Amino acid sequence: MGQPPHGRNRRRSFGHRTAVLTVFLAVTFSGCTTGTPPIRVRLTGAQIATELVQSWLDAAKSSRFDVRRSRNPTWSQVGFDALARGECDLACTDRPITVRELKNFGSRAVQGYRVGFYGYALYVHPDNKLDSVFADHISLVFQKKILAWKELAGLQIPELEGPIHLYGPRKATRGGMVLMQQAKIWFAEPTWEPLDSDAEIIARVAGDPLGLGFAGIGYDEGVRCLGIRMHRKGPPAFPSLEEIESERYGLAKVIYAYCIAPPNRAAEAVIEYLFSDAGRRAIESTGVWPIPRERAVAAPLP
Repeated sequence: MGQPPHGRNRRRSFGHRTAVLTVFLAVTFSGCTTGTPPIRVRLTGAQIATELVQSWLDAAKSSRFDVRRSRNPTWSQVGFDALARGECDLACTDRPITVRELKNFGSRAVQGYRVGFYGYALYVHPDNKLDSVFADHISLVFQKKILAWKELAGLQIPELEGPIHLYGPRKATRGGMVLMQQAKIWFAEPTWEPLDSDAEIIARVAGDPLGLGFAGIGYDEGVRCLGIRMHRKGPPAFPSLEEIESERYGLAKVIYAYCIAPPNRAAEAVIEYLFSDAGRRAIESTGVWPIPRERAVAAPLP
């Protein structure tokens, strides 16, 4: 609030000065919230998806959103159930809705948006001739039930020998959580050498012909990523945008935001923000790859 011009109106009453001071203090200690109040948004769903969406909304300029979790986020089904019951505005999930879950909405229409994706790859040294691995073997490798490259390659590359040296993220990170799911070793100590960053993991693999690293997608200097075969004799899938969006690459997750259609005020504001320039920057700041608005609408179920 501005003060009166210097040299004028010096003889104001005590009551008037008190009123001005009261308004000043009210504005100051309320954080200057004289504009539009934040939009209250209720979220829940898969744990990582919900935490990411909340972090993006928290990054909105001037605290545009007041984010609440309507239920403790755990799995995608929790989000779909809460949305069907009217307990949340957005279900944050890491998979599309199923026909069975859609039945819980009755005659109400549901709309899903693919907001972004995060993913991981298995990296090897360029001299390693292995092209791909069967998805079920990933857990066996990180459980130390497959110890040697010869066991993993089988008859594909008989000359590939030596122990597998495992490198990966620390368990407390997002990558560590994904790797624990893959390895099914929730409470055990890491079976791999835990490192502080993806860059460090990549550097170790680049310098170790027997190395196998688990790190975020997108690295190609000094290393090569392995394809993942979802079926033992099926074709390998590599971490391209097309393979990830079609759910054919098993080490990546697409983050979805589902709402009732047409969306309520809160859901509509969130969707508009997530696909804005500011939303894209918030998404990228968390190591997630944003999906363009024109590719975002989830395919409807039959």
